[in-house]
Amino acid sequence: MLLADWIIEHLMGVEAIPGLGHLGLSKHAVGLILVAVAMLCTFIPFGRAVSQDLVPRGRMVNLLEVLLLYIREEVARPFLGKDTDRFMPVLWTFFFFILYCNLLGLFPFLPVQVVGHDGEVTWSLSGVTPTGQVWVTGTLAFVAAIWWHGHGIKEQGLIPYLKNIVPSGLPLWLLPLMIPIELFSHVIKPTALMLRLCANMLGGHAVLYAIVGMIFLFGAAVGVIIIPATVAILCLELFVAFLQAYVFTFLVTVFLGSAVHPDH
Repeated sequence: MLLADWIIEHLMGVEAIPGLGHLGLSKHAVGLILVAVAMLCTFIPFGRAVSQDLVPRGRMVNLLEVLLLYIREEVARPFLGKDTDRFMPVLWTFFFFILYCNLLGLFPFLPVQVVGHDGEVTWSLSGVTPTGQVWVTGTLAFVAAIWWHGHGIKEQGLIPYLKNIVPSGLPLWLLPLMIPIELFSHVIKPTALMLRLCANMLGGHAVLYAIVGMIFLFGAAVGVIIIPATVAILCLELFVAFLQAYVFTFLVTVFLGSAVHPDH
């Protein structure tokens, strides 16, 4: 029971970091700041490297270029067509921001206090996954929804955009049924983006902590089984970090494509 409570508190708690409480900075806020700094440290040098047209440019630059081109050509262009390039900066930002948030949780770097049964306070290092907090994923989904609806209205005009919410050519008697369904779907889309990303990141870490916690429940003898299982789950978490960033970006691209190209 204590292990379950610790897992829930560790994954979902938003307590302030020791020493930073007076600033109102929780571990998730610090994580988001670190992700923003990491993105600047990644893409400012990357931009300088690709602007010089040097070959070879380095392994990291080439790897980032492959990822960027894959998202543009294989994910975005089939849905956005000739308008792809003008939407790519935002789509790339979504992908890498979410990816960095997901990966951050795999590295323990934050100091946390651990209170033992005897009341003794010890310190340990812990990681934090900003995308494991529903307020973070909800904000990302809300911003994405405002973005694709805004471009839909900009491309079509407000009245045509509202008319295209319901497919054309429907019998009049179906309109009272279809209008609420279609309006409700526009609420479901960002909600699904929010919950899918948050649940996947929370679930993987919860399983990881539960397996590691078995060592404290059953002793070091189970370490022979627990350690390989932990390594396997960490590899799976690494894959899920990339997968969930891809899925979020892919779905936002699909919704954006349907907003700016309703005829498709």
